[in-house]
Amino acid sequence: MTGIPLALAYFSRGAASASIGDQKGSQNDYKQALRLFTEVIRASAPSAPILFQRGLIYHTMGDADQAIVDYSDAIRLAPNDTYAYVNRGIVLYTKKDNNEGAIADFNAALKINRCEVSAWINLGLVYKRKGNLDEAISDFTKAIGCLPENPSPVRPLSELPAGTALNAAYFQGVQTATQLADAYYQRGLVYLDKAGKDAKQAKPMLDKAISDFTTAIRINPTAAAHYVGRASAYMYKEEFRPAIADFTEAIRLAPGDEFTYLHRGIAYHSVNEPDNAIADYSEAHRINPLDVNPLINRGIVYYSKKGQYDLAIKDFTDALKIDPKEVNALINRGIAWREKGDPDKAIADFSEALRLGLLTGDVLKFGSKDPEAVRHWAQVANARYQRGTAYVAKGEYDLALADFNESIRLNPNEARVFVSRGGVYLFRQDYKRAIADFDEGIRLDPNYAFAYFQRGFAYHALNEPDKAYADYSKAIELDPKYITSYLNRGIIEYTRRGDYDGAIADFTAAMKLGPDNINALMHRGVAYAASGEFDKGLADLNRAIELSPEFAKAYYYRGIIYTLRGSFDRALSDFSAAIRLDPKAPEAYLNRAALYAQLGDHDKAIADLDEVIKLSPTAAGAFYNRGYSYFAKGQYEKAIADYSEALRLNPSLAVAYNNRCLTRAVIGHDLRDAIGDCDEALKLQPDSLDARDTRAFIYLKLGEFAKAIAEYSLSLQADPNRARSLYGRGLAKVKSGDKAGGDADIAAAKKLAPGIADDFSKFGVN
Repeated sequence: MTGIPLALAYFSRGAASASIGDQKGSQNDYKQALRLFTEVIRASAPSAPILFQRGLIYHTMGDADQAIVDYSDAIRLAPNDTYAYVNRGIVLYTKKDNNEGAIADFNAALKINRCEVSAWINLGLVYKRKGNLDEAISDFTKAIGCLPENPSPVRPLSELPAGTALNAAYFQGVQTATQLADAYYQRGLVYLDKAGKDAKQAKPMLDKAISDFTTAIRINPTAAAHYVGRASAYMYKEEFRPAIADFTEAIRLAPGDEFTYLHRGIAYHSVNEPDNAIADYSEAHRINPLDVNPLINRGIVYYSKKGQYDLAIKDFTDALKIDPKEVNALINRGIAWREKGDPDKAIADFSEALRLGLLTGDVLKFGSKDPEAVRHWAQVANARYQRGTAYVAKGEYDLALADFNESIRLNPNEARVFVSRGGVYLFRQDYKRAIADFDEGIRLDPNYAFAYFQRGFAYHALNEPDKAYADYSKAIELDPKYITSYLNRGIIEYTRRGDYDGAIADFTAAMKLGPDNINALMHRGVAYAASGEFDKGLADLNRAIELSPEFAKAYYYRGIIYTLRGSFDRALSDFSAAIRLDPKAPEAYLNRAALYAQLGDHDKAIADLDEVIKLSPTAAGAFYNRGYSYFAKGQYEKAIADYSEALRLNPSLAVAYNNRCLTRAVIGHDLRDAIGDCDEALKLQPDSLDARDTRAFIYLKLGEFAKAIAEYSLSLQADPNRARSLYGRGLAKVKSGDKAGGDADIAAAKKLAPGIADDFSKFGVN
């Protein structure tokens, strides 16, 4: 070959070499082709086809200016040919960033030939580049309309039927099919872009994109890009399995593409196949070791799915070696440090991410609607949020709140930040603020199970069991594998709603998820006991203690069951074990004190109640119980002091009014004040026979026998066999002159309680 045929041969071989990655060979061939075309042009009058061909070589070699010169000369010599207009337009928008010049060239070509398909396709690409997506769709649609509807699909040469003639007609058919498939593919990409820009139109746009990509695949199943496009649309729709299938086919067709491995890795990550995700991220990193994204994504899988924090930290560190300003790597390394239990290193990484983010923020103005600015400030907000969670891990709640507040200011649409801030308020027992944050988190993400759980916890603490129950139930509906939701709902059921069967069912469900969950065992045991099934209750608590011999609460609750069964020695032993294991928990002291008091050992009861009051100085019940033991010991002034403190802490404690009334009656002074106490007790509990009998006893001591008889009679109307009321009324009748009636009441009382006279005698009434 010589001249033009030889030049075309060099050019074709150069293109073939480039397609298999032999850049050096392709450049050498392009240079030979360029030399031969230039010799022809110098030796003869220039023609439009030859200038066009040389322009194409310059174009292919990346010399945009020389390509434009040759294409322009070709247009001057043959102004009615379209190819030079189209190619010059391509150079203008791809190499010179001259969109308007490109549009003019494509329109010039289309004026000559209204069905110049390559002009329509490239015109659509320019409008897409300019952001005019509707115009781009219109142009790709016009390209489609210029081509046959059902061309023969493109096939690899190896799959052609035997005897297929590889002639000009065949290759023209391949070109037509390829162009049509490309037009559908490009239109599908624009639909994909529109889906990302308008959430309301996302679904119909994605469906149109998938339809176009599917058509492109049917027409040209040899193009990996078509499968990647459809896979990307499936990814937007979170249909990860079909996305994986398309990425896999794309990899089969073009195995060296980093993008495809990276995004198939993301899909595998999303369907919880961490090993496959790691394999794909590793291959993407091998193909392009300078891209930080495979390293960052692989690191996220290592810490979030595999718990391999050291491997994750290494990946993020390697990414930062490539790009020390990679904020995403810093944020995720911070998360890995935090999850590994090193909040200080986590805070250092989050702080550096914020420093870099705020520096970039000087360029990208906060509040701008530019997608890059929006993405950047969302990243800064995330760094604030993540650092806040690290501060929570350190117990530095003021710093955590400051970060959560700033994160919300920067990005008020992130549900998890509101829920995390609500968690801090929850810890601080600021339940109303916590609930407000959980409400907002749920509004932003109605399927956020943990937000319902946290709100349920707050309602639980505020003693709103029905609301707590509803939230725990919703959390279980959304996340049926979260054990603590079952535990907390079960506690609500048996402590506040009296639904022991429901509670037992919830604790059993929790144990199916975690067979050795000691909290589920313990609470189920208590629920069984509360429903009267003591043997089952003890069996569960015994198992909990067997699994965790240092579990103080299990001993405490088993002690309660033993108390209910009358096994006082075992109960005392368990309460003592609970105190030994957790000496700062007041409940075991309180219950051991009650048992000591029941057994008559009031000194030990008082000692335990002293400890309760040290640990919980505002526990009204502890003061009341200690007052009871002081009363039993005859230390009446101390009893009155404790009852008074109990009432200061809880003015609604009716029994404390009653017992202070009785104590004052026993010691015989302040009897009018004592009657006032009994009156308060009856206001709070109108059906209290104890308060009525105590008031009657005071009237008896005061010599107001008619009032005493009236009070005792009211008690006996409610309980005719109440020995204390019968004996007191009997004494009042005798003292008022009704000896026969009084003797009858006294005899009936002694028959019911033979020692009743001693009870009155020791309090100074005979």
